Amino acid sequence: MKFSIKVQYGIQALLELAVKYGGGLNQIGDIAQSQKIPVRYLEQILLILKKKGLVSSSRGKEGGYSLLKHPADVSVLEIIECLDGPIELSNKKMKKVPVVFEAFEKIQNNIINDLRELTLEDMALKKRQKERAYIYNI
Repeated sequence: MKFSIKVQYGIQALLELAVKYGGGLNQIGDIAQSQKIPVRYLEQILLILKKKGLVSSSRGKEGGYSLLKHPADVSVLEIIECLDGPIELSNKKMKKVPVVFEAFEKIQNNIINDLRELTLEDMALKKRQKERAYIYNI
C-alpha cells in the first residue's frame, strides 16, 4: 500500500500548520519552502482541504492558511480520506475467496483504526521533540 504524493504533501503541510497552530496565518510560500513542496501543487491541495473544512484561508499581503480545528481533532485518516478517498484493501471480488477477504479486511480495519487514532497533534509533538533534540547548548 502506498499513499499518493498528494496525501504525503497534504500531511506535511497540515503538520506545518499544526506545529504553528495558534500563531496566526501561514503563507503558502513559507509552507512550500519549508516542506519542499511545489507552490502550485500545494495551492491545489490546500484548496481541497479548505473545501473539506480542514483549513481556512485569508487573502492579501498578510493572508495565509490556518487549521480550522485543533490539531488534536484532526486525524491522519481524515486527511487521507479528504485527499484520496477511503482506504480499501479488500473488495467485493475478494469475497469469492473468504479467507483472503477476511484477512485483508482485518488488515484494512487495523490500518484505519491506527490512522484514526494518529492526530496532527501527536505528530506535531514528536516533531517538536526531535527539533529540540538537535539543539545543543555549549
